[in-house]
Amino acid sequence: MHAQMNMDRAIFDLEISVEATSLYILLCALMDDGVGPTLENAALRWTGTEETLAQAARELIERCVITGAVPVLANMHLHPNSRDRWC
Repeated sequence: MHAQMNMDRAIFDLEISVEATSLYILLCALMDDGVGPTLENAALRWTGTEETLAQAARELIERCVITGAVPVLANMHLHPNSRDRWC
């Protein structure tokens, strides 16, 4: 049994791009499903292009919403941070 990753609704107040918000929600959903929060796994459910996916990940990393490094590797775990770490 794994812990449920609750999406923080404060993501909507952060004024980031629609793509970045969507990726955050998607990463939380992957974790809820017991799937690793990676771009590789997110890409299976992503409706945009690979470039918009990569840009969304970079934006979330730059705003400290997720933990990761740029360039973002396909199999890198992108764990959401608590809102007190967002910038």
